[in-house]
Parts: sequence; structure tokens; C-alpha cells
Amino acid sequence: MNPILSAILSSIIDTIMESAMAPPPPVQPGVPVGVVRPTLQTGPLATMSPPSNGFAQFNDQTLRLSASLQIRDVQNRIVLSGAVQQPVPVLYKLDEYGTVQRVWVLTREEAEVADQLIKQRSQNPAPKQ
Repeated sequence: MNPILSAILSSIIDTIMESAMAPPPPVQPGVPVGVVRPTLQTGPLATMSPPSNGFAQFNDQTLRLSASLQIRDVQNRIVLSGAVQQPVPVLYKLDEYGTVQRVWVLTREEAEVADQLIKQRSQNPAPKQ
């Protein structure tokens, strides 16, 4: 084997092994345990019914889904809208046209933490700059 290639592969393997053995980063103060995805710190929070014909029910509101819709499952993977087969807790984002552009499916724990964060923010709005 080429010695240069061997050295490169060895360096890559060492880097991977070091990062796998490194301790996890410290928890940031003020961020509740359980929130992994930074997008989960904003609202609106709702229960989404399975999408149908370009629309979905978010709590008591029926909203149009964007052509560029991205739905992220609890593992943060992008999934097709047909993957949602039952009502699920979600956070969603509207685009400039008022259609749903992004949806994050939440675990029960994430939904509870997101609800707490949203309530905290509504009680203590950020100062205007």
C-alpha cells in the first residue's frame, strides 16, 4: 500500500476514534435537558393530523402545505408527508405566503420542553434592540 495513503487513512481513523471517545460537550446554562434540536425553541406548537391533498390540520386550523415542505421525524430525518399516519405533536414554520414550510415531529419529552420554552418566552419577551 502507498505510504501516503496509509498515513492519511491512519490519521482519519485516529480522528474518528478520538471524537468517539471524547466526553460530551457541557450543557449550556438555561437550556433544558432534552432539547436536542435548536429549532425546538420556537413555536408554534400544535398537534398535526396526517396531511391530505396538500393540507394538514394543526390543532383547530387547516393550513396549506408548501411545495417545498420538509417534515423532520423524531430522529431529525426528512420524511415524506405520507410517513405521518396519526396525529402527532409538532412545531412548524410558515413561509412568507402563509403555507407550512417546515415541520418537526416531536417526542413527548420534546413537546413538553418546547411548551415550557414557548411559555417562558411569551412571559419574558426579549428586549428590542
